[in-house]
Amino acid sequence: MPQFNRRSFIRTASIGGTAILGTPWWSSLALGAAKSAKARSCILIFLEGGPSQFETFDPKPGTKTGGPTTGIDTAITGVQFASHLPRLAAMANHLAVLRTLNSIEGDHDRAVSLLHTGYLPTPAIQYPSLGSSVCKHHPQLPSDLPGFVSMGGMNVSAGILGPQYAPFAIEDVSNPAPELTLPEEITSERMDRRIEMLDQFNSRFSAKTQSSLPGELTQLTKRANRMRSQSVLNFYDVANEEPELFESYGGSVGEGSFARACIQARRLVESGVRFVEIQHGGWDTHANNFEEIQGLTASLDAGLAGLLADLKDRGLLDETLVVCVGEFGRTPAINGDNGRDHFPDAFSAVLAGGGVKAGQVLGSTNDDGTAIANRPISVPDFHATIFEAIGLDTQKDYFAPDGRLLRLTNNGTPITDLI
Repeated sequence: MPQFNRRSFIRTASIGGTAILGTPWWSSLALGAAKSAKARSCILIFLEGGPSQFETFDPKPGTKTGGPTTGIDTAITGVQFASHLPRLAAMANHLAVLRTLNSIEGDHDRAVSLLHTGYLPTPAIQYPSLGSSVCKHHPQLPSDLPGFVSMGGMNVSAGILGPQYAPFAIEDVSNPAPELTLPEEITSERMDRRIEMLDQFNSRFSAKTQSSLPGELTQLTKRANRMRSQSVLNFYDVANEEPELFESYGGSVGEGSFARACIQARRLVESGVRFVEIQHGGWDTHANNFEEIQGLTASLDAGLAGLLADLKDRGLLDETLVVCVGEFGRTPAINGDNGRDHFPDAFSAVLAGGGVKAGQVLGSTNDDGTAIANRPISVPDFHATIFEAIGLDTQKDYFAPDGRLLRLTNNGTPITDLI
């Protein structure tokens, strides 16, 4: 008898998204879940490791701290980006740049948690990520597509909100859903029988333990099976896109790259996915910062610029909020390995689309970038701004499934100049 592939079966069930199917996103007024807002979807580009603000959106050319990086004029009068970002500089009038985001965390893992949840990690409660919160409180999707897709793996899950709001994690963008392919020895009929048995077992277990979790996992397993058997996965397949489109994103057909992830993100929000995260790694440049940054910024410049242009051409930019941010910034001081270390005191983020007031820079650092000169922006305020753009009320009392009060932000206030 063929061996049961338990790992594949369990991972198939780990599909995040929405718990109520068949409720279209345009019924927000009936659900009362969201305020009026332009953005119905969000694409988060997370720069893992912490990008240098000096080599991206807050250069200090001609200073000791600025190093060899030069600046380039942008479409915003009097504003420069690092010369590594020519395409983004040319379309800066479509961007809102925050130069004074600051954090109290300089540790990678804790900073990742803070930037994704708005809260410091604590053993008392597992706070949900931005994408999970959006899927929980925003109107639901009219399909079996997951509401939250994370490309490059999963940073922070749904936590206390439960597995139905966890992301559908794609490790390899060139092979987005290997767990949805059944082993050769498992037929569709056999899979259906297993799901029926799982449903019966979990129903009895839920009744005995008075827990909703087994039932939630059963529903996710059923949904994963529907994704496998229907045309849902076509939304992840970018092979039919024109080669010229790949080139405009800085990639090529068949390449498992940041460009491919950006194209997939556009296709997903176009088809109704609520929140997409793209993880762009490699920014922890403790050594050889100025060499490493060349390739990193080249892919970021082409991929993000291509994504924004493509969304705009398709009429999707106004209803898609695009956010680009990392864990923290890099130190003004250049270390002995010609690199920059962790610097949470002042770093940059970029927002575009989704009703954001573009063509502006908020906040400034001093001449050598060692401190914030004016208008510091906290992580909770940054999160509150994202939620406001999507139409969620940050002042409203929300509750976790276990009844605990769970605010969207840790006393964050939306930046009114941006929305």
